[in-house]
Amino acid sequence: MKLILFRHGLAMDRDEAIASKVQDALRPLVPKGREKTKEMARALIDWKVQADLIVSSPFVRAMQTAEVVSHTFKNVEIIESVELVPSSPPTAFAQWLKSNAKMATTVIAIGHEPHLTMFASWCLTGSKNSFIDLKKSGVICLEIESFEDLGPQSAMLKAIIQPKHIS
Repeated sequence: MKLILFRHGLAMDRDEAIASKVQDALRPLVPKGREKTKEMARALIDWKVQADLIVSSPFVRAMQTAEVVSHTFKNVEIIESVELVPSSPPTAFAQWLKSNAKMATTVIAIGHEPHLTMFASWCLTGSKNSFIDLKKSGVICLEIESFEDLGPQSAMLKAIIQPKHIS
């Protein structure tokens, strides 16, 4: 089974959001963020990735990223998960997958940093200290035995793909 951790695309600048009184959770993607997201999603299609489910943080920039990815994957269902917000512990998303992805073989999870790399590090080593650098619209591909058995040291790293690798 595959778990693809996909960082949201480039969004409105934090300082601009503060000046415009836009809450962090409401920062939208910028056009360049949409384009890089499309490019990465197309690359996943080119590499024969077939997604069963897309799960996204409820933050606007993540949901917009999920919509772009879903469209590229021929409208794969998107489910919101608060377990993908930046402050959520890795164990919460693992539990969500155990409960909600039992029938899936490939899940694309769209979220934020440092949450995604902490989650990947935890799945790979058992440590919650991130040792991976993931750029916006970048992906981490993990292989796991099953979503029900997901936990510390239960995954194998298959790839880390940054946008610069596909441009």
